[in-house]
Amino acid sequence: MKRSILFVFISMFMVRAWSQNDTIRLEDITISVAPFEQRLSETTGSLSIIRPRDNELQHAINISDELNTAPGIFISKGTHTTNRVTIRGVGSRTPYSSNRIRAYIEEIPLTNGDGISTIEDMDISGISRMEILKGPTSALYGSGLGGVILLKALYPTDNGLTYDAGASYGAFNSSKYGASLGYKTGHTSLHAGYAGAVSDGFRENNDYRRDQLYLHAKTGSSKNTFSFHIIATSLNAEIPSSLNLSDYLNSPKSAAGNWLAINGYETYQKITGGASWKHAINDQWQHKIVLFSALQDPYESRPFNILDDASVMAGVRDYIRFEKDNIHLQAGMEFFYESYQWKIFETIDGEQGALQTHNSEIRRYSNVFVHFKWEPVPKLHIETGTNLNLLRYNLRTIYHSDNTDQSGSYSYNPVFSPRIGINYNAVSNQFIHASAGHGFSAPSLEETLLPEGTVNSELLPETGWNIDAGIRGWILGDRWYYDLAGYTIFISNMLVTERITEEIFTGINAGRTRLSGIEIYNRFVLDRVPGKSKWEHTLSSSIFLNNNLFTEFVDDGISYNGKHLPGIPAQVFHARWVTRYKEKLDWMAELRYSGKQYMNDSNSEIYNGHFLSNLRASYTFRIGSMPFGITVSAGVNNIFNTSYASMILVNAPSFGGASPRYYYPGMPRNSFVSLRLKK
Repeated sequence: MKRSILFVFISMFMVRAWSQNDTIRLEDITISVAPFEQRLSETTGSLSIIRPRDNELQHAINISDELNTAPGIFISKGTHTTNRVTIRGVGSRTPYSSNRIRAYIEEIPLTNGDGISTIEDMDISGISRMEILKGPTSALYGSGLGGVILLKALYPTDNGLTYDAGASYGAFNSSKYGASLGYKTGHTSLHAGYAGAVSDGFRENNDYRRDQLYLHAKTGSSKNTFSFHIIATSLNAEIPSSLNLSDYLNSPKSAAGNWLAINGYETYQKITGGASWKHAINDQWQHKIVLFSALQDPYESRPFNILDDASVMAGVRDYIRFEKDNIHLQAGMEFFYESYQWKIFETIDGEQGALQTHNSEIRRYSNVFVHFKWEPVPKLHIETGTNLNLLRYNLRTIYHSDNTDQSGSYSYNPVFSPRIGINYNAVSNQFIHASAGHGFSAPSLEETLLPEGTVNSELLPETGWNIDAGIRGWILGDRWYYDLAGYTIFISNMLVTERITEEIFTGINAGRTRLSGIEIYNRFVLDRVPGKSKWEHTLSSSIFLNNNLFTEFVDDGISYNGKHLPGIPAQVFHARWVTRYKEKLDWMAELRYSGKQYMNDSNSEIYNGHFLSNLRASYTFRIGSMPFGITVSAGVNNIFNTSYASMILVNAPSFGGASPRYYYPGMPRNSFVSLRLKK
């Protein structure tokens, strides 16, 4: 941690030494993830923005590596398809996926009715930026105790036809390739493309392939704006699973024996889409309606059984806005419907056997929300809002081999989630903000089902209050953008996983927890003089310090009061240096540190953390009068070949005397080269 603080102070000194008076401000963009579109500087909550230019030197197969650069965000990446996103520590208890957050592409949900968000299969080529709203946000989006990740679609910026094509090749036969077309004229913009990725993986039973088609389109006039989005994804991925300590240290390339024996894998096809219409009724009133839908057909072969499931989702978000002078009002509703069916078959050496269970579930939730924004005096913004959420499930057993019937209807009491926030422009370019808000997350289906096949109707949603405050702004001639925030989240009825067997787990409520932390982000632009300087140097860094404790948790007669929550590093640090010369030569170096984390509730097992460093460079040029630019890139990840765990399976089970399998080994040193043509 001392190294992280020293690095920040050195960075500050360098900026002071190299700053000049003739500068331009780092972009203060308009964000959409808050209830009202506004400048980043004026928002009342804690936000992080990841911009598209930061991604141009990436070879990463999914967007996890970029999300990990924001303070307060921690993504565990077991494989390309086994990712766990936590925001401010919320969501660390979910074993193999991302829960307790909301994710959207524009206003189209990427979160299913069970609360699972799958963002790792989104390719970066169709995304312009990522907006992350941290902390409980139920007043804005309903169920989601951790926060919201909003992906913004990429549109061309220049009129006429544009195109972009490229391919990269790296270690372990990893390849990314794709092409896209863009068109813009007047108020009409369109961006369509294909993106593919394949990899043998560095571990056994680790093959991966993803193909994705996407289309983003918008058109309109001063009165009406229409948009349309569709993303179709096909994925096939083998599953190496986690390892025990001995295998992790001595043979990290191996797969877990039981998964390797049956060549375990998952596959799915998914289509997500939606359309919106925004109508300006007059100068003060606006109406917007968003329709969305998704189809998904997964299949997973596992050592203990085979899961064949499918889901159909549809919904609508409809709201009206009023804006006059310094008053803004928004009111509306969201309705979500999902039909989910799943079949479980016995596995015979990885081949599908007899049907064991066949169930179906209808998931419905609805939100009614009201948001208000007021500027009582110049430079002071006050926001308040509330959301009323209703959540209902219908479960039906179609077949069960032992005639167990899980059928039934259940619902949760209505959840009322208020929020209030303020933002004050204290002095020139310095903005103080504070907020308090309520959030909740409902139990998932697997958490509500008991081993005997019945529904645990006494399991409660986890609820929490978030209090945070911070300051953001520009100093040193607008060269330095900083964002500092502190927070505390008080959670009641926290949902934790209790394993019965390797394949069966259920949920229990863990009493009370307190999550506290500090988030620091800095971005410096050095030696940049508009129209004069050929060189541009940018240094960015983020620091996330946290302390997360069980304040009241007794399980099976054992008290864990005062223990640290497992699965969350106490310190996370990321730094990136980018140098550009004449918009032709790009060079990037980055360093990441993940600190110590506990692996189980008793805090008896500890992972001590690791450093990782990467280096990438690219050169852009044109040949003669060709209309497109050519970019050649190369990079090395994990330069020092550090052995590390990229994901920890919290409270890993131990059955039959076998050692618990806590560890997903991280990638060893690997390199790549790429070629890109862009107009």
